[in-house]
Amino acid sequence: MIDVEALVVTWLAGRLGGIRVLAELPARFEEALPVVQVTCLPGPKLARPWNDRRPLLWRPRVDLDTYATTRAAATDLASTVSDHLIQLAGQGNQWGQVADVEEPAGPAWRPDYNPSVRRSGLTVELTIRAD
Repeated sequence: MIDVEALVVTWLAGRLGGIRVLAELPARFEEALPVVQVTCLPGPKLARPWNDRRPLLWRPRVDLDTYATTRAAATDLASTVSDHLIQLAGQGNQWGQVADVEEPAGPAWRPDYNPSVRRSGLTVELTIRAD
């Protein structure tokens, strides 16, 4: 199966002009904003073929948090991330390809416990077809 976090991190990092995109926030990340965090959430594996145990379709959800110094900057970055993720359809590797990208929860303000950052985020659902 595709490493979804790695795929999304690599895709966004190549399109966000030097903004850090990562799966795990490092200590004191707020000292170098903006930052995008990518977290893969569980999703169903569907349409198993009759002669193989590998699923034909997988629908992982990916949660994205954008961190910046202002609420407006975090929200703008979340919108930019959303725009780039729609273009992920058709990408993949020898293990599968992203067939579709849906956004069940679009860019929205998300409060954060860290008073040094402002956070916005979104959730996308990828449909991955096994090759």
